[in-house]
Amino acid sequence: MAKRLEGLKLSVKARAGEEGRLFGSVTNLDVERLLAEKGFQVDRRRIVLEEPIKTLGTFPIVVQVGRDTRATIELTVEAE
Repeated sequence: MAKRLEGLKLSVKARAGEEGRLFGSVTNLDVERLLAEKGFQVDRRRIVLEEPIKTLGTFPIVVQVGRDTRATIELTVEAE
């Protein structure tokens, strides 16, 4: 699963204000839903986010696949 996840690119549209700040935030629950749409069943507790994403941009997200196995995906947050 880590090999399939590694390098995966996801994108989400969110409402944002003038300076690229989001109205709300993108959380590990949102990432879990995006992964489910792509056919990956990953528990949100295995998606490592230091804090919720609150700005537009591209962010690396670490997914803890196994005890010692991690994969990094790329999440792009775009304005609606």
